[in-house]
Amino acid sequence: MINAAIVGIGRWGQGLVVSVQGTSDQIRFSAGVTRTRSKAEDFCAANKIDLRDDFSELLTDDSIDAIVLATPHTQHEEQIIAAARAGKHVFTEKPFTLSKASAERAVAAVREAGVTVALGHNRRFFKNTEAMKALVDAGTLGTLLHIDGNQSSDMGRMAGAWRDSRAESPAGGMTSLGIHALDCMIHMGGRIAVIDTISTRRAIGFDIDDATAAVLQFEEGMTGTMVTLASSPRIFHIRVAGSKGWAEMTNTGNLRICGPDGGIEEQNFPTDDYPHSSSLAAELNEFAAAAHGAATYRISPEEMIHGTAVLEAMGKSIETAGRVKLSQPK
Repeated sequence: MINAAIVGIGRWGQGLVVSVQGTSDQIRFSAGVTRTRSKAEDFCAANKIDLRDDFSELLTDDSIDAIVLATPHTQHEEQIIAAARAGKHVFTEKPFTLSKASAERAVAAVREAGVTVALGHNRRFFKNTEAMKALVDAGTLGTLLHIDGNQSSDMGRMAGAWRDSRAESPAGGMTSLGIHALDCMIHMGGRIAVIDTISTRRAIGFDIDDATAAVLQFEEGMTGTMVTLASSPRIFHIRVAGSKGWAEMTNTGNLRICGPDGGIEEQNFPTDDYPHSSSLAAELNEFAAAAHGAATYRISPEEMIHGTAVLEAMGKSIETAGRVKLSQPK
């Protein structure tokens, strides 16, 4: 059993705790810190979490094996490095960091310390995502041609939170929302080589972009498109198209598969409902197992760095109104 501390006990941090507390045989939360203590006191009392005053208290506590970060993006690098140097395993919410260089520094610190690092892209743990990945890996869809993703939601309700800052949300909603679709696309298609992004502010009530669209090419040669709208009702879909068929998921529990004859099969899986989320529990349990040396976390450090590099490249593409190359397509 991994004894963990939660850093950042807002809506998402509380969801991480609720997903495993008292039900997991892999991980439990015993301590935590948060920016506004008064907002977390009742929650921590109900979940038997010792609410501390400062992050440094967690690092010097020998009873704590792991640090789980649900903090603003700009804090991740410093917190990951500090936790690693204190000998703590680290799980951090997405995005890993906001630049490739900072991601490389964080991964280097983790490797030097010999601790486990995990990144919270819970959509990799959806059952329909796992089924789609199995189709891709088995070659059922043939030669991959194109991958399309959209992760959108109404972020207007978050006004006043740290996410309403351009510093925390470069590339608009891509940083908080679209990066989920980006990770799924990397999971299905591998590394991205080229990206061209347009982003603008249309309707949102604070100063971040709310309509962002990217055209990309993977190193393996297939094309891709990705959209994030931060002032729209929820949209989620990932569609992978190949020479022998396509597969598409449009929520947490469905998968539509089209074969060479054009016939469509629908598969349904249990839906993933926050905060009692099976995908959050699955990623935390896999992190704990990896920390024990009993599993390999399904997002590699190399993918953590690459996903960050693509997000950074999106920002550069928006700023320059041009195409950004990360590598050479085959």
